[in-house]
Amino acid sequence: MRKVCQNCKTDFTIEPEDASFYVKIDVSPPTLCPDCRYRRRLMDRNEWNLYRRKCDATGESIVSIYRPEAPFPVYHKEYWHGNGWDPMQYGRDCDFDRPFFEQYAELRRVVPHMSLVSPSSVNSEYANQSQELKDCYMVSASGDTEKCMYGNWYEHSYLCGDCYMMDKGELCYECINCARCYACTWSEDCFDCSNVHFSTACQGCQNCFGSANLRNKNHCWFNEQLNKEEYEKRLAAFDWSRTAIAEARAKAAELALKTPRKYFHGTKAYESTGDYLENTKEAKLNFNCRESKETAYLQDSWVVTDSLDITEILSVERSYEVQGCAYIRNSMVIRSSGSLNECFYCDMCEASSNLFGCFGVQHKEYCILNKQYSKEEYLALKAKIVAHMKATGEWGEYFPPEQSPFAYNESVAQDFFPLTEAKAKARGLAWYTASEKDYKPTIIAAELPATIAPVGDDILNQVIRCATQDSEADKVTHPLCATAFRLIPLELDLYRKLGIPIPDKCAPCRRTDRFAKRNPRRLFRRHCDCAGFGKGGYANQSSHSHDSAACTNEFETSYAPGRLEIIYCEQCYNSEVV
Repeated sequence: MRKVCQNCKTDFTIEPEDASFYVKIDVSPPTLCPDCRYRRRLMDRNEWNLYRRKCDATGESIVSIYRPEAPFPVYHKEYWHGNGWDPMQYGRDCDFDRPFFEQYAELRRVVPHMSLVSPSSVNSEYANQSQELKDCYMVSASGDTEKCMYGNWYEHSYLCGDCYMMDKGELCYECINCARCYACTWSEDCFDCSNVHFSTACQGCQNCFGSANLRNKNHCWFNEQLNKEEYEKRLAAFDWSRTAIAEARAKAAELALKTPRKYFHGTKAYESTGDYLENTKEAKLNFNCRESKETAYLQDSWVVTDSLDITEILSVERSYEVQGCAYIRNSMVIRSSGSLNECFYCDMCEASSNLFGCFGVQHKEYCILNKQYSKEEYLALKAKIVAHMKATGEWGEYFPPEQSPFAYNESVAQDFFPLTEAKAKARGLAWYTASEKDYKPTIIAAELPATIAPVGDDILNQVIRCATQDSEADKVTHPLCATAFRLIPLELDLYRKLGIPIPDKCAPCRRTDRFAKRNPRRLFRRHCDCAGFGKGGYANQSSHSHDSAACTNEFETSYAPGRLEIIYCEQCYNSEVV
């Protein structure tokens, strides 16, 4: 079935398996294309923009994802989970003469919001959408992690900084999509590695520098095999200055362009499309997903079954249009909630079942708009509301973007679908203009020591002017620049342990640079670039199934046509690399 997106006006297809799912959960096919549905969910999610404000219950100073002028009360997360208030006191009847979303927006504006989400975390005040953290700073979407900072998707990691998608990492810095790595820096797609630097797509390697596509190697320098003595001699001669690091990164990037890359990132992805997939089956257009089966249009979601349109999730089954949740079953349109079953149109609800249109409700069942009903009353009223929402065109649609508690540029939508202020406002989207920063730098980036050696503890007292501020062009490409920053003791300890210089850019600018290295979350149809054994730019004694002829395999990949990387199908990649 072909449809036209009501938002971007592009054509999109309702696949037969999607249509069967919509029939199963009794909703009409979506009115927006998958990208616009994804953007709509992201507009309801703020990970990085944190504010100092007062708790409206206790008056204490807290850190929150909501600005001080937010049009609803905000409680510190510990108080919010306590017994000092009752979300049921805000209960109300459903008015069938008005759209349901309008009534829900009114409820959302009066019920207290939780300041941020970081359950079971210790000394991690500046962490959001995470759990079981200890001594972490400015991390999001992370879990079971200690002493990590400035990054997201840390899992089971210790003392890492400025990383994205790091699982079981320790003492790592500026790494992307790495797992089980120790003491690695400026590396991507590396697994089971230690003391690997400026490297790409290496596995089981130790003591490698500037390398790409290596397997179980030791003492390699830009893919050149060295003996231990020569490697250690070259490494000792590398001064780890900011200039030397920039040159090594550029040389490593040049080498990476000469070696093939597999068309997608991941393993054990059966009958699946997307990128960064692990242990998936019948997963369509999924990105950064693990342990998923019979799913479509998922992002950053683990352990999902029989579900569509799911974002930032842990453990979901037979659900639709869910964002920022954990342990959700048989539910639809849920935001920032946990442990729910048979719930619909709920936000910040926990450990409940059979809720409809509730906000902040915990340990309850058979509630509608925060009002308690008997089972029989609930089921009858629910059926009536569903019929009403079908008549208004609301049933099956996610919360309207204009009802998001965040401005567009505060939300994660700005990371994946960036807009200028003018374009956002032209689309009727809210935009937040922060007050002009009044930082008073005590040192500019150009004055920072080139290496870590001469840096004393007094650097912790300095206010460093971000290097982005020295270039008008950089200001344009780094719109989230904080203009100035300070170091915390934890990161200085990391820099010293790794022997790397302190950064010359603020954390938001470093994050912008890191995110720019990611592939887009969309797919392109391409041919395998392998033109025959030995013609891909990578030397190996293996043979290809197509011998000297060009490979005829096609695939969908997040590497757009025209990019400089050499992209191989899995068979050719395994023949030459693995």
